[in-house]
Amino acid sequence: MVFEGSAVDNIIRPGDELYVRISSADEDPTSLSTETRTNIYDPALMSYTVNDEGKLKLPYVGSIHVANLTLEQAVDTVEAALNEYLFFPTVYIRFINTKVTVLGEVNNPGVYLFNYKNINILQAIGYASDMTEFGNRKKVLLIREEGGVRSKHVLDLTSDQLLTSDFYLVKSDDIIYVEPLRRKKWDMNKVPYNLMLSVISTAILIITFVNTNAN
Repeated sequence: MVFEGSAVDNIIRPGDELYVRISSADEDPTSLSTETRTNIYDPALMSYTVNDEGKLKLPYVGSIHVANLTLEQAVDTVEAALNEYLFFPTVYIRFINTKVTVLGEVNNPGVYLFNYKNINILQAIGYASDMTEFGNRKKVLLIREEGGVRSKHVLDLTSDQLLTSDFYLVKSDDIIYVEPLRRKKWDMNKVPYNLMLSVISTAILIITFVNTNAN
């Protein structure tokens, strides 16, 4: 599932993953678009990475500096570079920065892609349709891999310290696991009374039958 929205931080920075789609008024659709790099229509796989120098490397036009530009400014910059090669090029750029896996006691566990940055852990869980009634808000496991090293962190979502934590904002490839409460409360509204009465009635009949035959 892919979510789009207004970026809290709309500035492109080194390391950002950008989806780039290019079209033009040419009779033959451009082969510069990201889609041509793969037959798998997954935005996460159809992307360019801004390198450490802040440049985006595109076919034919080469490296274009986009760091510290907004998405809109980057579009204008790329279109200007493509004018030499294409007739009225149109460029669409969006972020593909965050892929988060949300598991455990949530209503819709799965992998979520966000086309904007600065997603926090509360929002990520919210996109998974929030916790179930058995989710433990004081014990949420965050698994993060950086530099080839995987680390685990237990977070208390009810704590004020969460907002200043290094793990409040999620990073791409983070795994969030909502642990269940130690004891799940029995929901009396869901007790199958009809089934219980049927079982009790059957048990009484069996006991009566056995006692009658014993006599």
